[in-house]
Amino acid sequence: MMNKELFFSGYIDRIADKFSLQKPFAFEILAIAAILDLSFDEVYDHASTLIKDNSGNINGRNDGGFDGIYLEEDEDENILHVFQIKSSDSVGDNELAKFVNDFRTVFVYGNTLNLPLNEKVSSALQIYQTLVSSGRVVETRLYFVFKGEKAGATKPRIDRHVENTDNLQVFDSQDLYEQIDNLVSERKKRKPVTFSFMAEKSNISLRSDPQALISFSIQNVKAVNFRLPALELCKLLDLEQHTNKRIDTVFSDNIRGFLRYNKTNKNIRATLLGDDAEYFPFLNNGITIIAERVKIPKEMQVGFYPLEVVNPVIVNGLQTTHVIYEIYQQDRNKLEDIYVVVRLYETTEPELIDKITEATNTQSPINYRDKISTRLFNEYTKEIFANAGIGYLSKRGETFENKLSISLQKSVHSETVLKFWYATFYEQPGRAKSAKSKVLEELFDATTNKNNKLYPLFNGSKDSPIYRQLLETFWIYEFVVAQRQTQKHESDFVLFADELIAYGIYKLMKKSGGFVKERMGDCYSAVYHAIPKGIELEKEEKAQSKSTYSHNSYFKSFRSHWLLNKELALTHSPSDDSIPDPLLL
Repeated sequence: MMNKELFFSGYIDRIADKFSLQKPFAFEILAIAAILDLSFDEVYDHASTLIKDNSGNINGRNDGGFDGIYLEEDEDENILHVFQIKSSDSVGDNELAKFVNDFRTVFVYGNTLNLPLNEKVSSALQIYQTLVSSGRVVETRLYFVFKGEKAGATKPRIDRHVENTDNLQVFDSQDLYEQIDNLVSERKKRKPVTFSFMAEKSNISLRSDPQALISFSIQNVKAVNFRLPALELCKLLDLEQHTNKRIDTVFSDNIRGFLRYNKTNKNIRATLLGDDAEYFPFLNNGITIIAERVKIPKEMQVGFYPLEVVNPVIVNGLQTTHVIYEIYQQDRNKLEDIYVVVRLYETTEPELIDKITEATNTQSPINYRDKISTRLFNEYTKEIFANAGIGYLSKRGETFENKLSISLQKSVHSETVLKFWYATFYEQPGRAKSAKSKVLEELFDATTNKNNKLYPLFNGSKDSPIYRQLLETFWIYEFVVAQRQTQKHESDFVLFADELIAYGIYKLMKKSGGFVKERMGDCYSAVYHAIPKGIELEKEEKAQSKSTYSHNSYFKSFRSHWLLNKELALTHSPSDDSIPDPLLL
């Protein structure tokens, strides 16, 4: 407990100093960074609803009742994260109810009460409305965080609200502390684990050797499908806990973290505890496990089918496994006579593991930030950025592990830099804004696929020009965000146009000979005054076709890019056909 308080107070003091915040506001930044795995700079710039007033004071006025809003926007999946954060040691029933009601007022009913909303909350609502009105489904996640602990009379109150609100999660200080520990510990080396699954025999076959396994091999990869008692799965997690002091390590190659009790996980729990529990293998997709070594019995051994495995990793079924294990910890008797279906593979080939993981995780898009994080170019980039005093965070948990981030110097996640590189140097601002996961997927492919036109940049060569380009990208990105944060603009388009503005700055510098920090202000001014002319043309066209204009849709389109080029007399490099030659210089 003492270490937890020292940890929080140390970060809160430093965050308060860095951003000139009151300590309750600094706790908000810390909490959002831990839950979303963003750097403190990115939380302050993009997720916090804090604003500066005309006197330069930072406050949370007109925030709609929200301390943080972060919209993960992508072609495949959109997630709206909404936060309410209290520095108090307790949480009242009315505070939880108000948070849920505030969310419904603004995001469910579209602010029908006409609450005054500051520019950060207003822009998030506009983007949300645009997505929904275009037919997209946006997953919503609500986080209520307080600095005390769930204990005594507080816990039933919290449990009641979480149970009644599908998308609500409540974090206390211990949850927050464990979240940070989990993020950092994901990078720690896992100690070896050897375990034996006791596959369940058939209850249909009447032969003397009733089948339990469907086993086969393709080239050098073994595969086994079988039915497993849920209690046997829990024994693996018990062993993992004993060996590695946590269970998260058994999910080390999984794409998603545990989503706590969202709607899907509540349904899994309800099935396991309900009248249909015995049908669980029919109602659940099962679990996929990859191990370094699998020993398969050729026949039943004194009535058992043991499967001995070394270093098993659950690559699909994390949510199911977590729910099962939490029930097990509360009352293992509730898992009697409940089974799961398991697919087990033996392989150590990274590319095949990636393919199996991707193919079996169909519920959400692949997180290419995690996949690309281990590529060699990122290691060189990290060193280049460190030499410039910037923490380049390419892996989960580095906000709380990277020396530059811990010391609260500048820090940024790799996916942000790569997205803005794609918008600027690769000249695709609309795609960078609308399809971040596709951008990261393309760049991940470029690290190994020699047929990818970007391979010469991202293949890990220490002589690649990409490192200079990424550093210059960061300087442009930082400048654009600073201008948005500190200047009062006559138009709200700047809240939606980071990628296009960054692109315009890059192109104007390129036209005049190359990147020069001192020229960013002039370039920004030229781009800022050119963009509204394109907006007016777009609005006129929308009016003629009786369509609705929105900033969010416009800045995702190629037309915004094309109209800016036309206004500034810029040429566009056809990166869809070939890599622009200057990128290889």
